[in-house]
Amino acid sequence: MVEYHALPDRAPYPPNQPPMPYGAQPQPYYQPQQQYYGQPNQQQPQQQYYGAPPPGPAYVPPTYESAPNNGTINPETGLPAKFNPKPKYNDLWALFLFLIQLAAFVVLSYFAISKVLQSRKGGSSGGIGGLDALFGKTGLVTMAIGLILGAVISVLYLLLTQAFPRQVIKVTFAFSILLYLGFAAYFLYRRWWIPGVITLICGLLYAWMWWAWKSRIPFATVMLATITTVSKSYPATFVVSLAGLFVQLVYSIYFAVTLAGVYQMYYGTDNMVLLRVLTVVCYFSFFFTSQVITNIVHVTISGVFATYYYMAGSPQGMTSSPTIASLKRACTTSLGSICFGSLIIAIIQTLRTIANMFRGDSDGIMAFVACLIDCLLACIQGIAEFINKYAFCEVAIYGKAFIPAAKDTWRIIKDRGIEMIINDNLIGTVWSMGALLGSILTGAACYVYLRFGDPAYFAAHTEFVWVLVVLAFLLSIQMIFTVGTVIDSGVATTFVALAEDPAALARTKPELFRKIQETYPEVVQGVSY
Repeated sequence: MVEYHALPDRAPYPPNQPPMPYGAQPQPYYQPQQQYYGQPNQQQPQQQYYGAPPPGPAYVPPTYESAPNNGTINPETGLPAKFNPKPKYNDLWALFLFLIQLAAFVVLSYFAISKVLQSRKGGSSGGIGGLDALFGKTGLVTMAIGLILGAVISVLYLLLTQAFPRQVIKVTFAFSILLYLGFAAYFLYRRWWIPGVITLICGLLYAWMWWAWKSRIPFATVMLATITTVSKSYPATFVVSLAGLFVQLVYSIYFAVTLAGVYQMYYGTDNMVLLRVLTVVCYFSFFFTSQVITNIVHVTISGVFATYYYMAGSPQGMTSSPTIASLKRACTTSLGSICFGSLIIAIIQTLRTIANMFRGDSDGIMAFVACLIDCLLACIQGIAEFINKYAFCEVAIYGKAFIPAAKDTWRIIKDRGIEMIINDNLIGTVWSMGALLGSILTGAACYVYLRFGDPAYFAAHTEFVWVLVVLAFLLSIQMIFTVGTVIDSGVATTFVALAEDPAALARTKPELFRKIQETYPEVVQGVSY
C-alpha cells in the first residue's frame, strides 16, 4: 500500500486575501487528505482532491466542462483565468532607457571604429600573417569541426537524456564530484594551496549535496524527461536559441572592436579619466544589451513551454506556431520587462568591472577591499540572476510587469524553499557537466586533426595550434549550452506553472500529473497566497 501524507505546515488559503498583483487570480485550495489506494473516501466524496491519489484504480481528473465554477477557468477561452492572451505593454521606461543607451553606444562606436580603420590604413598591419594562419583553410576546418561535433554531441546528449534521465543525472553528478576532487588532488600535489583548497571544498560540497538531495532525483528525472520530449516536438526553440547565440557572437565582436578604438583614441593622452569613463560606458552597454538578447531567448522559450503546459490537451489545443507567437510577445509587450530585469544585472556587472579596475590599479588595502566588493557583488549577481530567471517565466506565462513578476517569484521561492534550488541545480549540473565533457572531446578531436591531418601546419604554426583547439572547445561548449538553455528555460517555466496552477496540468495531462504526484506530492497543492 502507498500512503500519501499532506504537508503539516500547509495552511489553507485565508478567507480574506490581500490585493492580488497584476495578472493574478485567486486559486482554489485543494484540501489535502490521507488516503490509501483501494480504500473508500471518507471525506466529502462530492469534492475533487489533488492532495492525494483518488480512490480506486480509475483516476479521472476534472475536465474543463466538469471543473467547478470557481473563477479559475475563463468560460470564453477555456483557459485558466490567470493566462492573459492579450497582455499590455509593460515597463516602457526601461525599454526607452535601453534604446537610448544602445543609440549612444552606436554613436561612440562610429568614432571608435573609424579610429581603428585609420590606424590600419596608416600601416599598422602587424599580425596580419598571424591572422591569415589562424583563419586560413586549416583554421576554418578546425573551427568547423568544433561546430559540427558540438551540434552532434548536443543532439546525442539530448536523446540520451530523454531515454535515460535518471542515469544521466546520477552519472553527471558523480562525474562533477570526481572532477572537482581530481583537480583538488592535482593542485595540492603541485602545492597550489588556494585553488587546491577551493576545489576540494567544492568537491566535498557536491558530495554532500548528492547525499542530501538523493530523494529529489525522481522528481528531477520526471521534469527532465518531460522537457526533453517537449523540446524535440518544437525544434524551433533550438533555432531561436542558436539565433540568439549568433547575435551574441556578432555583438561581442562589435563591442571588442569599439573598445579597442576607444583605447586608441585616448590611451596615453591627457584624457585618461575620460578613457576610464568611456570604458565603463562601453562595458555597461555591452552587459545591458547582452542580457537583453539572452533574456529575449529565455522568455521566448518559456512562452512556448507555458503554451504547452496550459493549451496542450485543452479544448483549443496548441496554436499552430507557438514559437513565433512567443517570440513576438518577447519582442513587443514583454520587451520593457525584459529590459528592466536585464538592467539590474547590467548594473551589478558594471560595478564588478569598476571594482576589478581598482583592484588592478591598487596595492595593499585598496586591492583587498576591491576584491571583497567584487566577491560580494558576485553573490548578489547570482541571487539576482536566479530570481530573474523565474521572474521572466512569470512574464512569459502571464504577461506581467517585472516588479509583480519578481514579487510572485519571491513568493514561490518562500513557498517552495530549497526544493526550487535543488531542482534547478540538479538539472543544471546535468547540462554543465555534459557541455564540459563534450567540449573536451571536441578539443581533443581538433588536436588530433591538426596533429595528423595537417602535420605541415602543426609544425609551422605551433603557437596557433592551442589557440585553435581552445576556439573549437569554446564553440562546442557554446553549442551544447545552447541546447541546455532550451532545457533550462523549459524546466524553470514548468516548475513555475506547476507551482502556480497544478490543476491545469491535472486537467490537460493526467498521466504526467500522476508521475509528478508520485515523485513530489507537495507540489500539487499549489503556492499559498
